[in-house]
Amino acid sequence: MAYILIIDEKIISPILVQMAFDHHIPIYYTDDERSLALTQSTKLLTNSESCLSLLERKAPDHAHSKASQLVKNKARFREISASINQDYFFRLLSLEELLHLEKDTVPFPVVIKPNKGYSSVGVYIVKNEHEWEQAVQGLYSDLLLSEGMYSDTVIDSEQIIIEEWIDGTEFALDCYFDDAGEPVILNALKRRFLDDQDTSDRIYFTSAQVIDEIHADAVKYLRSLNKRLNFTNYPFHIEIRKSTKGIVPIEMNPLRFAGAGTTDVSYYAYDINAAEAYFLNEQPDWKPLIERNDPAIYGFFCAEVPTQISKSLIEDIHHEQLKQEFSEVLEYRVIDSASDRAFAVIFFKTTSLAEIDYLVNLDLESYIELKKVKETIK
Repeated sequence: MAYILIIDEKIISPILVQMAFDHHIPIYYTDDERSLALTQSTKLLTNSESCLSLLERKAPDHAHSKASQLVKNKARFREISASINQDYFFRLLSLEELLHLEKDTVPFPVVIKPNKGYSSVGVYIVKNEHEWEQAVQGLYSDLLLSEGMYSDTVIDSEQIIIEEWIDGTEFALDCYFDDAGEPVILNALKRRFLDDQDTSDRIYFTSAQVIDEIHADAVKYLRSLNKRLNFTNYPFHIEIRKSTKGIVPIEMNPLRFAGAGTTDVSYYAYDINAAEAYFLNEQPDWKPLIERNDPAIYGFFCAEVPTQISKSLIEDIHHEQLKQEFSEVLEYRVIDSASDRAFAVIFFKTTSLAEIDYLVNLDLESYIELKKVKETIK
């Protein structure tokens, strides 16, 4: 069976690259000019949404291309998942229609977001009509700012989704459907938020308790979902909420696992290399991992430049000072990317949810040194 890894060099996991070297898996890049030799049985993985543009250019008719286009279209994916969650509200409309929509027609609380989107760009939770105007203007501003940063395959500003907001616990799963279409879960992360308006990607964490809380329900839901999708040999990252309505999907990210290297949490927590497991068709035995006597919480922290600070004004970032905020750092990766606000990703270990809450509330501005403005000589 052929294997291919497509990489966006903006944020690269060294664990992912080493795995490719160890197993002699060909690596392609987003601007690669080489032909992409894909058969219908090729196992393909990327590390970013931006890699899909290469796949669409080189192999638009491949099954993985068509599957990814379906999943990336949030409205189409929502139509499919609605056959499982039949009472779930969503609506697709143009940006122009959103800007002129009468708010008394909106069944609050809702989430508004681009039909094609990346991370939390343009995602707003709107609890009531008093928050509507500010959220719509915020989304509009986000889309304007993202035009020069992301391609249309990553973010599309032409179509917007309004959907019901589900009050529940949010999880992020790294998975693949095997050659029989069965779901295999490689990683299960819980998300922690600052408040009920927060949509950031700052904290993800896992533990034996987290796996036990979601694994069985997630497998059952993914089986139902794939009866509609019929995907095989297909890796993906899916974000879900577990609520009184059962499992409700938020979005499904095609041909990749958790972005910015987040999926490596499972490597530190459970010695599971998600990419390797997918390529080698391995299935973790979760039972002994759940039952092991390990109270530890393994987390991922994405440190981003606050939106009110222009990256061009930054003189220095005090990484060593930020490291001291964690009780145990497993790996600290410095990110140097002109087109991403992340400046570091930190893998850490703790035994306390209080530390998780402390980190969620951490003011990252205090670790950023700005350039001094020279006084004008009169």
